[in-house]
Amino acid sequence: MKKIIIFIGFFVFFVNTNYSLANYVEGEHYVVLDKPVKTETGDKIEVRELFWYYCPHCFALEPRVNLWLQSKPENIEFIRQPAVFSERWVNGAIFYYVLEEIGEVDRLHEKLLDAIHLHKTPFIDQDDFVDWLVEHGADEKKANDAFKSYTVRVKLNKSKVNTSKYKSNGVPTIIVNGKYWVDSKYAGSNSEIFKIVDFLIQKESQ
Repeated sequence: MKKIIIFIGFFVFFVNTNYSLANYVEGEHYVVLDKPVKTETGDKIEVRELFWYYCPHCFALEPRVNLWLQSKPENIEFIRQPAVFSERWVNGAIFYYVLEEIGEVDRLHEKLLDAIHLHKTPFIDQDDFVDWLVEHGADEKKANDAFKSYTVRVKLNKSKVNTSKYKSNGVPTIIVNGKYWVDSKYAGSNSEIFKIVDFLIQKESQ
């Protein structure tokens, strides 16, 4: 009888613990934006990552982003957005939009994070970054043209505006459908971020 009581007590504790973990609280585990930001994904739920190439926390989160992307629901569209909180952040944003412009995000995004955080590669100016791109098989003319392109300039300006709209305190921040955001501070750790993201997706899917 004693074993049965202990088992029942453990089962109740287990159920209650998992139930509490599955019910995240606004203001405690995630933030609700006072003014939702218009999404760009049509009928799909938008999940957007604000990041900066020079942020060690973004580098640390990247494996979890990739793992989550492997099993994300079909009704989700994921967007990366380089954040621009000040002029110091501009180069990181330009690097990403140059990669987009020359069609190299999928191949070189992670390699660029590794170059900065593992190999301590200095990117002082455009020439440094273009040299790195060429070393990794990109076309030199296309890369230089991308730096001067109207598209990259527009995306950079848009990123500056949007960064302030989300009212986040830093990066990495994950925004769900322009309405909610979560970071490691609210989540408690990187390992919890995508559990809360999934919770918010479910909330938006109802």
